[in-house]
Amino acid sequence: MKRFLTNMVINAVKPKVNTTKLGKAKSKLAIAQQKLKASGAKLKQTQFEIKNKQPITFKSSNKKSESNKEAYKRIQKQNTETIGKMFKKTLDRNKESKKIFKTVKGEK
Repeated sequence: MKRFLTNMVINAVKPKVNTTKLGKAKSKLAIAQQKLKASGAKLKQTQFEIKNKQPITFKSSNKKSESNKEAYKRIQKQNTETIGKMFKKTLDRNKESKKIFKTVKGEK
């Protein structure tokens, strides 16, 4: 019986998916209003802090987020540098081993 009631409760809650243009517009409007409230609250907080000469909580940031293309280029550059370092180490080891082999063999 308990399992049956649990299934009923889970099945009774349906996700809210807007299918009409009006429903989608209302949803976007509600989100925009909430963002406006949040930005207004941040502004009031900053004004209060400036007025009372306190440290500012919400500092502006001019830092631009990295695009996928920029991230790809950065990662490719890192990989190329890493592979180059590994290749150089391998060449250095080969040179050292040739020197050791020549000294063991008695060549100059």
